[in-house]
Amino acid sequence: MTIVCVDDHPIMLKGLIQNIHCILPDVRVLSFGSADEALDFVKDNGCDVLVSEIELNGTNGLTLARNVKCLNPEVNIIFLTVCDEKEHAKEVFDIKPSGYLVKPAVKEQLEFELKNLRYNAQQAI
Repeated sequence: MTIVCVDDHPIMLKGLIQNIHCILPDVRVLSFGSADEALDFVKDNGCDVLVSEIELNGTNGLTLARNVKCLNPEVNIIFLTVCDEKEHAKEVFDIKPSGYLVKPAVKEQLEFELKNLRYNAQQAI
């Protein structure tokens, strides 16, 4: 399974990656500080799960998720964000993510979302 993580805050991104490796030690996890970098990677390599902040500098996480869904309609999207759900509710529901976590999310919440993905990934927990 390949998980792509996107956040423009390096400390948050580092913590997210550490938590994923604790939960799923054998998965491939890649991190990007921008939506554009992540999309370039996904275009060339694909991914099973996209974990993204919604509010990013430049292209936002909602646009990224829509673009990744165009490449693979069965990609699992998990939003991990500081945004209030009401602020982007319609757009989030239209994307049909596997999960939505509000920062600061704890490892157990992330683990729950990774165990309950909407679409089958190459390797389940």
